[in-house]
Parts: sequence; structure tokens; C-alpha cells
Amino acid sequence: MFDRERRLYADQYGYARQLTADIPDEEFAEEPVPGMNHPAWILGHLTVTADFGLHLLGEKPVAPEGWGAMFSPGSVPDPNRGNYPTKAEYLNAYEAAHAGLSAAVAALDDARAAKPNPVASLKARFPTLGDLVAHLLTTHEATHLGQLSAWRRIMGKKGVSV
Repeated sequence: MFDRERRLYADQYGYARQLTADIPDEEFAEEPVPGMNHPAWILGHLTVTADFGLHLLGEKPVAPEGWGAMFSPGSVPDPNRGNYPTKAEYLNAYEAAHAGLSAAVAALDDARAAKPNPVASLKARFPTLGDLVAHLLTTHEATHLGQLSAWRRIMGKKGVSV
């Protein structure tokens, strides 16, 4: 179960690595448009979202301490680069979170996936746990990587092929 979604999630991971490959560490928190999600916030947010998925599946989180407060829904990107981890720390945490969530989803069985979504605010859109997990692996990830692609273009960087 979820083989297709896991393949798409892996593809999104590769896309994220392409999108960030040529971004210097010092530009990770640049805000070319006030309030725009920048690479530091996006990668941090995707890491804590994977942690949320791990939590939903009863697994241990992997994001560094304090990342939840900085990158959870409702948090605001800060243009001060000094308030964030290094690019290498982001990429390492993102990789660990991706691998952890993918492995946890591989072990998710049909009966558990069919259970009701435990997140009340998302039940209307994603009625079951499986629906929510599929969203985390696909549409949520792609939405934020689209923001990263837009950020690149505004910063004058070349596009990246998907």
C-alpha cells in the first residue's frame, strides 16, 4: 500500500535537492518579497511535517529540538539568516525525515489507513488516516516545493526541470 505515493515522495525529495543545490547558505533566508516563504522555512516546514506524519504513525520524530516552533503551520518566516540552522543541517534533517516517513508509511496496513483522520481540522478534506498520509507525501510536499521554485525565479536563478 502507498507504493505510488512513496515513489512520488522520493521524487519530490530529489526535486528539493535540485532546487537547493545552487543556493548558497547565506541566501537561505532571503525574502525577495516580504513574507514569502524562503528556503530555510520551506525545508524546515517540510521536515517538521514529516515528523508530524511520523507522530501520526506512532514513530519517533527526527527533527532537531525546537524546529516545531520555528516551522509548524502558522509560523512566520524570518529574514534574519542568523536565526536558522545551516544549509547542511537542513538537508540532513530533511533527508532523515523523508527516509523515516517513507519507511513508516511502507509499514502502514490497509486497516489502519482506513481509520478516521485524527486531525479534526483536516477531516473534511482527508477523511481517513490514509488520505492524510497521501496528502503529506504528495500534494503538501509539492505545494511547498512549488513555492521554492517560485522563490528561485524571483531571486534570478534558473529553473529546475522536474
